Amino acid sequence: MKEKKIQHIYWFAYYGLSSPSVRYRALFPLQDFNAKREITYDLVLPGYKIKNLLQFFKVYFSILFFRKKHSIIVIQRIQSRFIYAFLLKLLIRIRNDNTIYDLDDADYLDTDPTTIYYFAKHCSAIAAGSERIKRHLEAFNRNVFHVTSPVVDLGICKGKRNEKFTIGWIGDFGGEHRRCLEELLFPVLIDIDFPVTLVLMGIKTFEEKSQVLQQFTFSKTISLEIPMDIDWTNEHSIQQEISKFDVGIATLNNKPIQLSKSGIKAKQYLNNGVPTISSDLKENNRFVMHEKNGFLCTTSIEFLKSIRRLRDMDDSNYELMVTEALNSRVYFNHDYYYHAILEMVD
Repeated sequence: MKEKKIQHIYWFAYYGLSSPSVRYRALFPLQDFNAKREITYDLVLPGYKIKNLLQFFKVYFSILFFRKKHSIIVIQRIQSRFIYAFLLKLLIRIRNDNTIYDLDDADYLDTDPTTIYYFAKHCSAIAAGSERIKRHLEAFNRNVFHVTSPVVDLGICKGKRNEKFTIGWIGDFGGEHRRCLEELLFPVLIDIDFPVTLVLMGIKTFEEKSQVLQQFTFSKTISLEIPMDIDWTNEHSIQQEISKFDVGIATLNNKPIQLSKSGIKAKQYLNNGVPTISSDLKENNRFVMHEKNGFLCTTSIEFLKSIRRLRDMDDSNYELMVTEALNSRVYFNHDYYYHAILEMVD
């Protein structure tokens, strides 16, 4: 690979486009690489429908017999023992050069890690979504690289603050994510002494919505907005909604699976110029700079103080934070992501 380092990418995803990992680490970057760098790609999504099977075998056999020059093969988060995983295990043993195992979540902590460790050992390199995952997988492969998840820049930026200060959160409302909100954010918002709109994007069931509404029943200052009909594949619409936040909340707790996250929430807010209040934990504190593009906190009281500081901040200082948030995109945009991948195959 001398002149053009990568000319084609074969990407085998572990799930469909409803998965954030598949969209942010595969679909959007591949589209960007194609548009800006003329890199062609095959994105294979698993499934038992005829079109999925036909696509898989078409790409699979083309690699076996007619693999394109200057190409790389990416196996993303595949962890099962089914036929899809079995055939890809065989593929990387036959066509091993420039093969990458991509893992952006610590799946080995809550599932049988046998398949994960197989790909980690037999691919020529590993793209780890966090430093913690990188350290864990170094036991299986000496070529492990920290490749943070990118966010697509659509040019959608935060404007002026809302008349009623708006706090936003986006993500999968369940498990540890919900627990973090209920421990760090909800208790201090219930008794907050100024009007606030709280937008929660990611509550999936009416039961969850009812439970959250119940927690704020007696609050006189909180107005809740809980959209239920979100099209997660419409990235333009998602970013437009994020840009309406006056502050984005990125909570984590000090547990292994959360410490292994790639900080995607914080990056989504910053990408649209939204100042971010985050737990002071990896990976969030790689991107949220305290008192520059947001605030880092360790307790619920610190979250409350940071919310109040942003709300009381004059327009010029708030606009500086917006600018700093936008400037931070160079650390997680598609150009950064491309060069991180390039380093693995150079």
